[in-house]
Amino acid sequence: MSLILPTTVRGFHDYFKLTADPRSLAEAFGFTFEADILLLKESKEPLIWLSELENRLIYALKNLIFDTETARREFLIAPVLFEISRHVNSVIRSEFVIRATPQLKGTLDYLLTSSYSLLVVEAKQSDLTRGFSQLVSELVALDYVVESEINLLYGAVSYGEVWRFGCLDRKNKLIIQDLNLFTVPHDIESLIRRLIHVLSEKRD
Repeated sequence: MSLILPTTVRGFHDYFKLTADPRSLAEAFGFTFEADILLLKESKEPLIWLSELENRLIYALKNLIFDTETARREFLIAPVLFEISRHVNSVIRSEFVIRATPQLKGTLDYLLTSSYSLLVVEAKQSDLTRGFSQLVSELVALDYVVESEINLLYGAVSYGEVWRFGCLDRKNKLIIQDLNLFTVPHDIESLIRRLIHVLSEKRD
Protein backbone atom coordinates (compact mmCIF):
# COMPACT_ATOMS: atom_id res chain seq x y z
CA MET A 1 0.00 0.00 0.00
CA SER A 2 1.35 3.40 -0.97
CA LEU A 3 2.11 5.89 1.76
CA ILE A 4 -0.36 8.76 1.94
CA LEU A 5 1.41 12.01 2.75
CA PRO A 6 -0.17 14.60 5.05
CA THR A 7 -1.57 17.59 3.17
CA THR A 8 0.35 19.95 5.44
CA VAL A 9 2.92 19.62 8.20
CA ARG A 10 4.14 21.75 11.08
CA GLY A 11 7.74 20.96 10.22
CA PHE A 12 10.13 18.35 8.88
CA HIS A 13 10.16 16.64 12.28
CA ASP A 14 6.63 15.43 11.46
CA TYR A 15 8.20 12.98 9.02
CA PHE A 16 10.33 11.61 11.84
CA LYS A 17 7.19 11.13 13.92
CA LEU A 18 5.36 9.58 10.96
CA THR A 19 7.59 6.49 11.38
CA ALA A 20 7.45 5.87 7.63
CA ASP A 21 10.51 4.10 6.27
CA PRO A 22 12.75 6.15 3.95
CA ARG A 23 11.87 4.14 0.85
CA SER A 24 8.11 4.60 1.26
CA LEU A 25 8.57 8.30 1.94
CA ALA A 26 10.84 8.85 -1.07
CA GLU A 27 8.39 7.04 -3.35
CA ALA A 28 5.47 9.08 -1.96
CA PHE A 29 7.34 12.21 -3.05
CA GLY A 30 7.84 10.76 -6.54
CA PHE A 31 11.44 9.57 -6.16
CA THR A 32 13.04 6.19 -6.62
CA PHE A 33 14.93 4.99 -3.55
CA GLU A 34 18.09 2.91 -3.38
CA ALA A 35 20.23 1.72 -0.49
CA ASP A 36 23.72 1.43 -1.94
CA ILE A 37 27.36 2.26 -1.34
CA LEU A 38 27.71 5.97 -1.99
CA LEU A 39 31.05 6.50 -3.70
CA LEU A 40 32.14 9.66 -1.97
CA LYS A 41 35.74 10.64 -2.52
CA GLU A 42 38.00 11.79 0.29
CA SER A 43 39.69 15.17 0.24
CA LYS A 44 43.48 14.85 0.10
CA GLU A 45 44.18 18.22 1.68
CA PRO A 46 46.35 18.42 4.80
CA LEU A 47 44.24 18.72 7.95
CA ILE A 48 46.52 20.00 10.66
CA TRP A 49 43.55 20.67 12.95
CA LEU A 50 42.09 17.15 12.74
CA SER A 51 43.89 15.72 15.76
CA GLU A 52 42.67 18.58 17.95
CA LEU A 53 39.07 18.00 16.83
CA GLU A 54 39.43 14.26 17.43
CA ASN A 55 40.76 14.88 20.95
CA ARG A 56 37.84 17.21 21.71
CA LEU A 57 35.32 14.62 20.55
CA ILE A 58 37.01 11.83 22.53
CA TYR A 59 37.02 14.03 25.63
CA ALA A 60 33.31 14.74 25.17
CA LEU A 61 32.49 11.05 24.72
CA LYS A 62 34.49 10.09 27.80
CA ASN A 63 33.36 12.81 30.16
CA LEU A 64 29.95 14.14 29.19
CA ILE A 65 26.58 12.56 29.88
CA PHE A 66 24.51 12.78 26.70
CA ASP A 67 21.06 12.64 28.26
CA THR A 68 19.64 15.33 25.96
CA GLU A 69 19.66 15.80 22.20
CA THR A 70 20.88 19.37 22.70
CA ALA A 71 24.06 18.05 24.31
CA ARG A 72 24.72 15.77 21.35
CA ARG A 73 24.26 18.64 18.92
CA GLU A 74 26.45 21.06 20.84
CA PHE A 75 29.34 18.78 21.74
CA LEU A 76 29.43 16.11 18.99
CA ILE A 77 27.77 17.39 15.81
CA ALA A 78 28.28 21.16 15.84
CA PRO A 79 32.08 21.00 16.45
CA VAL A 80 32.50 18.78 13.38
CA LEU A 81 30.42 21.06 11.18
CA PHE A 82 32.09 24.20 12.49
CA GLU A 83 35.55 22.89 11.54
CA ILE A 84 34.32 21.74 8.13
CA SER A 85 32.70 25.13 7.50
CA ARG A 86 35.85 26.97 8.55
CA HIS A 87 38.06 24.77 6.36
CA VAL A 88 36.04 25.17 3.15
CA ASN A 89 34.93 28.72 3.94
CA SER A 90 31.25 27.85 3.73
CA VAL A 91 28.24 29.50 5.31
CA ILE A 92 26.70 27.44 8.08
CA ARG A 93 23.08 27.93 9.11
CA SER A 94 21.44 26.33 12.12
CA GLU A 95 17.67 26.09 12.54
CA PHE A 96 17.29 27.53 9.04
CA VAL A 97 13.65 27.98 8.02
CA ILE A 98 12.50 27.05 4.52
CA ARG A 99 9.05 26.64 2.98
CA ALA A 100 8.89 24.76 -0.31
CA THR A 101 5.28 23.53 -0.16
CA PRO A 102 2.70 23.02 2.61
CA GLN A 103 4.05 19.45 2.85
CA LEU A 104 7.68 20.53 2.83
CA LYS A 105 8.37 23.26 5.33
CA GLY A 106 10.13 23.73 8.60
CA THR A 107 13.60 24.26 10.03
CA LEU A 108 16.74 22.53 8.84
CA ASP A 109 19.00 21.46 11.70
CA TYR A 110 22.10 22.46 9.74
CA LEU A 111 22.68 23.68 6.20
CA LEU A 112 26.22 24.30 4.96
CA THR A 113 26.59 26.13 1.66
CA SER A 114 29.61 26.96 -0.48
CA SER A 115 29.69 26.09 -4.17
CA TYR A 116 27.60 23.13 -3.07
CA SER A 117 25.30 22.44 -0.16
CA LEU A 118 25.13 19.88 2.63
CA LEU A 119 22.14 19.17 4.85
CA VAL A 120 22.69 17.58 8.24
CA VAL A 121 19.85 16.16 10.32
CA GLU A 122 20.25 15.28 13.96
CA ALA A 123 18.69 11.86 14.47
CA LYS A 124 16.33 12.22 17.39
CA GLN A 125 16.31 9.35 19.90
CA SER A 126 19.49 8.07 18.15
CA ASP A 127 17.21 6.60 15.46
CA LEU A 128 19.09 6.70 12.14
CA THR A 129 16.26 5.10 10.15
CA ARG A 130 13.61 7.64 11.11
CA GLY A 131 16.25 10.35 10.97
CA PHE A 132 16.95 9.39 7.38
CA SER A 133 13.22 9.67 6.63
CA GLN A 134 13.40 13.25 7.86
CA LEU A 135 16.49 13.78 5.71
CA VAL A 136 14.53 12.52 2.69
CA SER A 137 11.85 15.16 3.23
CA GLU A 138 14.45 17.91 3.66
CA LEU A 139 16.39 16.91 0.54
CA VAL A 140 13.16 16.96 -1.47
CA ALA A 141 12.39 20.42 -0.08
CA LEU A 142 15.89 21.59 -0.99
CA ASP A 143 15.32 20.28 -4.52
CA TYR A 144 12.40 22.70 -4.77
CA VAL A 145 14.25 25.78 -3.57
CA VAL A 146 17.77 25.36 -5.00
CA GLU A 147 17.83 27.24 -8.28
CA SER A 148 21.32 26.27 -9.46
CA GLU A 149 21.93 23.54 -12.01
CA ILE A 150 23.83 21.37 -9.52
CA ASN A 151 22.46 17.86 -9.95
CA LEU A 152 23.48 16.11 -6.73
CA LEU A 153 22.24 17.33 -3.36
CA TYR A 154 23.96 15.75 -0.37
CA GLY A 155 22.88 15.24 3.19
CA ALA A 156 23.81 13.31 6.30
CA VAL A 157 22.02 12.10 9.38
CA SER A 158 23.80 11.72 12.70
CA TYR A 159 23.37 11.46 16.44
CA GLY A 160 27.00 12.40 16.99
CA GLU A 161 28.67 9.03 17.37
CA VAL A 162 27.39 7.62 14.05
CA TRP A 163 26.92 9.30 10.66
CA ARG A 164 25.21 8.16 7.43
CA PHE A 165 25.24 10.00 4.12
CA GLY A 166 22.45 10.43 1.60
CA CYS A 167 22.19 11.91 -1.86
CA LEU A 168 19.39 13.22 -4.08
CA ASP A 169 19.97 12.88 -7.82
CA ARG A 170 17.76 15.59 -9.31
CA LYS A 171 18.07 14.46 -12.94
CA ASN A 172 17.12 10.85 -12.27
CA LYS A 173 14.64 11.55 -9.42
CA LEU A 174 16.61 9.20 -7.20
CA ILE A 175 17.45 9.22 -3.51
CA ILE A 176 20.35 7.07 -2.34
CA GLN A 177 20.93 5.99 1.24
CA ASP A 178 24.56 5.14 1.85
CA LEU A 179 25.12 1.64 3.22
CA ASN A 180 28.26 2.82 4.99
CA LEU A 181 28.18 4.06 8.56
CA PHE A 182 30.92 6.30 9.95
CA THR A 183 31.58 6.13 13.67
CA VAL A 184 33.23 8.70 15.91
CA PRO A 185 36.04 8.63 16.83
CA HIS A 186 37.09 5.54 14.86
CA ASP A 187 36.22 6.87 11.37
CA ILE A 188 36.64 10.56 12.08
CA GLU A 189 39.30 11.23 9.44
CA SER A 190 37.41 9.40 6.71
CA LEU A 191 34.19 11.20 7.71
CA ILE A 192 35.83 14.63 7.73
CA ARG A 193 37.53 14.11 4.37
CA ARG A 194 34.24 13.06 2.78
CA LEU A 195 32.39 16.04 4.25
CA ILE A 196 35.05 18.37 2.87
CA HIS A 197 34.88 16.77 -0.56
CA VAL A 198 31.08 17.17 -0.69
CA LEU A 199 31.44 20.91 -0.16
CA SER A 200 34.63 21.42 -2.14
CA GLU A 201 34.79 23.53 -5.28
CA LYS A 202 37.12 20.87 -6.72
CA ARG A 203 34.44 18.18 -6.52
CA ASP A 204 33.93 16.20 -9.71
